[in-house]
Amino acid sequence: MNPLLFAQSGDVTSWQTAKDFAAAFQKTLRDLSASDRIGSVEKVYSETSGALENYIAVNSEILKNLERINEKVSLVQSTNIKELTTDFYTDLYRHFVYFRSASAFYHLSMMFLCQVSGTIVTQTAEQLGLAPVLLKEISLIAIGPTGRREYSPFCPLQILIVHGEATDTQHHSIDLFSHALHSRFEAAGIAVDPVVTPRNARWRGNMTDWQLRCEDALHKQGDDLIDLCRLVDQYQLYSPESAGMELKKISSKFLNGSHSALSNYIERMTSISNGVGLMGRLKLERSGSQRGMFNLLDHGLLPFSAAMSALALIKGSFAISNCDRIHDLLKRGELDVELAERMLKTWHTLNGLCLQLEHSTSLENHSRQAICLDPDEFSAEQKQQLKETLESVAFIQRHVAIVFSGIGE
Repeated sequence: MNPLLFAQSGDVTSWQTAKDFAAAFQKTLRDLSASDRIGSVEKVYSETSGALENYIAVNSEILKNLERINEKVSLVQSTNIKELTTDFYTDLYRHFVYFRSASAFYHLSMMFLCQVSGTIVTQTAEQLGLAPVLLKEISLIAIGPTGRREYSPFCPLQILIVHGEATDTQHHSIDLFSHALHSRFEAAGIAVDPVVTPRNARWRGNMTDWQLRCEDALHKQGDDLIDLCRLVDQYQLYSPESAGMELKKISSKFLNGSHSALSNYIERMTSISNGVGLMGRLKLERSGSQRGMFNLLDHGLLPFSAAMSALALIKGSFAISNCDRIHDLLKRGELDVELAERMLKTWHTLNGLCLQLEHSTSLENHSRQAICLDPDEFSAEQKQQLKETLESVAFIQRHVAIVFSGIGE
């Protein structure tokens, strides 16, 4: 049982897991001192203290740099956002290399993205002379990985707009605003999905429009239902006056209210391969430039995230990130500790591998198609760990399917 899952305090020193780590750390130091592999006891403690001080200094330096960049982005007159974006993520990946924390990476990344979004929205509105009354009612919402607070520059940003009631003239202004917004994000070095963008009329509208789309999706099925399922993951990037989670509540209500739609969602979730074949071998790419590689996105991150989104929907959890969902479901008694720990470990392993691969790729390449592992570079132990992680993904998929099967029509 991992007491960290129950921790409510913000004081890390009060967590039993932190105390266990400190005890294990002390034991390792004592063992090293007794082994004579490094040298004298004084040398062991001196070098360890020096290393810790260096990590503290590096952490402080990088965080100060990131804060400084955020402050520059917050200035509405910022014209070099692309340069700032490059600087920010160069430092953020450097932080990940030192500390290997996917949680810290995504937390800092989302703070930056929200800051960029606010500046870009304001710049775009000023450029077009958008009426303040219209801007006041616009909410910019991210879906997909960013909707789960997992944005990285290798993940095309999927965004939509919810706006207030508008006249024909105002609709034209919102159309211009949506196109200009997309272009400004791209100019800022943030790739935007070519389909899921307010530049596409189906990804913008007032609340009545969105409700009608949800209703139509249940009748038409197909791509419309897929678009409705996308709305399970949402995060508000910009809104001067918070509109809350109205769209998320409406879309979730429609999905949960249709057993056939939910069934379709679960079937598609379970059909996504976890990347391990019947004989326990990894499923590798058979053609193209990635031939012989393992696609971490398609066979790891995608099936895991789809399962967690489905579980959150079924259980009515409005937590946003996957880690927060796990904690929320555990707190409510919807998960036992063992399964919650397994889910958290799977999340950290998959996202750690993903960010490690991204770091080794140029920031100019904003395509997750490059997120593939080369099995030949893995040791036997690393391959086994990957297989165990993917087997956990399959286990979680089956668990969600079983949970759904217990729901009556």
